[in-house]
Amino acid sequence: GILAQAPKSCAQPCSASRSAVGAMTSRVHAGRAVGTAMPPTQQVSGSAAGTSEGSNSSAVLSVASLLKNMIGAGIFSLPIGLRLASPMPGLMILGSIGIMSAVSYWMVGYCCIAWNVSSFRSLWHRTLGSSTAWIIDITILGNGCFTLVGYLVLIGDFTTKSFGGLLGEDHLLARSRILDQWVITVVLLLPLSLAEDLRRLAFTSVLGLGVTVYVVLLMLRDSWLNSPSEWGPNMVLCEWRMSAFEAVALYTHAFVAHYNAPKLYAELERPTALRWLLVVLVAYGIAFFVYASFAWAGLRRFEEAVEGNVLRNFPSQNSVLTAWLGMAFSIAFTYPIVFNSAREACVNLMSPIQESILASPRLQRLIASPRSQLRLGRRSISLYNVLGPRPDKPLSKGKNTATTGVIVVLTAAVASVCTDIGLVNALAGSVMGCAVAFVFPSILFYKTVRIQLGDACSADDDSLDSPLLEPFKAKHTVAQASAAARPFLKLSLGVACFIMVAGTSFGVLGAIIALQTAH
Repeated sequence: GILAQAPKSCAQPCSASRSAVGAMTSRVHAGRAVGTAMPPTQQVSGSAAGTSEGSNSSAVLSVASLLKNMIGAGIFSLPIGLRLASPMPGLMILGSIGIMSAVSYWMVGYCCIAWNVSSFRSLWHRTLGSSTAWIIDITILGNGCFTLVGYLVLIGDFTTKSFGGLLGEDHLLARSRILDQWVITVVLLLPLSLAEDLRRLAFTSVLGLGVTVYVVLLMLRDSWLNSPSEWGPNMVLCEWRMSAFEAVALYTHAFVAHYNAPKLYAELERPTALRWLLVVLVAYGIAFFVYASFAWAGLRRFEEAVEGNVLRNFPSQNSVLTAWLGMAFSIAFTYPIVFNSAREACVNLMSPIQESILASPRLQRLIASPRSQLRLGRRSISLYNVLGPRPDKPLSKGKNTATTGVIVVLTAAVASVCTDIGLVNALAGSVMGCAVAFVFPSILFYKTVRIQLGDACSADDDSLDSPLLEPFKAKHTVAQASAAARPFLKLSLGVACFIMVAGTSFGVLGAIIALQTAH
């Protein structure tokens, strides 16, 4: 196997950090040995992966699950990506981004094998230490904000088109996308975001997948029947353009699913390195075929007139109206799920800030003063804002409602100004997508392999000495590389560095070009 069992000298007792709650944390079960990737004597610990009951998925189901998480609203901006890069270079760039995304996705699974973990947050803690966990929360919050704004932009697109087909082009709801967005926000999105139990919204995953398949088939059929016999005179099939970097951002956003890699690996039946590689290759191969077919069909059908949301190019008819309404409902009921993750990340980010404020000596002296002690019983407004509610009283429902309302209103306000989903997806892909798909996986893989190739077999985390952490846990260890695998792993370090640098460059250039195009 690639990994060899860690030396016994590394298994020294120390305290292990408590797992934080976040959108990237997935509590899954996988109690089997890791096949050829780990020695037969080294079993998956219960603390890392739980039990094996009811959690194992076949390779086929794992491929389907990965595709379901990958293919989403980002597909609607792929045709304009081909227009920005020109068709032939655009397809080559799409394939290159798919290959890089597949390699980095495999890297995340490899790190899970090495560290024996089943969540992205646990992998980050083991590899880089819990002191940098705030980066995950910032990523979740940033990605959530981009996603929520994108959802509202799409809701404005689809509802305006739908009302035009149902009520007539002259109706107020068909002419004002801003009115549609705010009506949907106040009537539907805000109440759903305030709901405490989101389990009833689980059907949206299946609904979204079904509508996406319908839209892909609709695009392929319409392109086959209605595309012009020849390209228009203004279409250039092969030309290098700086706007290709904006296309890179759009493609990266479409291939991102890396936050789910640890959960998918943990649920894989007989999780060996070979089966994991097979799942990744098949899933990303299918995704590339679907993306390339959809992008080419959209560009071939509408050519220079293609928009950031290709569904806006279609005329109003029953088949298209079904797609508009289906996507609008699917996105509206998915909104609170993403919103809940972003809100939790915001809370995680604010907690250390609140603790540091409370630990300030000046504030402690202020609170300890006799005058402040008299006012603490009533909790003045200023101290309430700093300290929160009284310890014997839970957080008021009114304050939770106000916080949720502010975030929902802010995303709706941004979506009212930005009407191009292509721009939103380009910024999301360049700012967050490149980090999640390229930079973070390559950093985790590089650090993991360096530890395996070096003398150390455990991760150093100074925060493990904190008295707040759980005691009596073994120190986190990573299996050392076998002698036969060391040349391959050394070569893979170069690949990780290349993906890291390329992802950073793509992100910076993509954001600059997208913003310049918007102006």
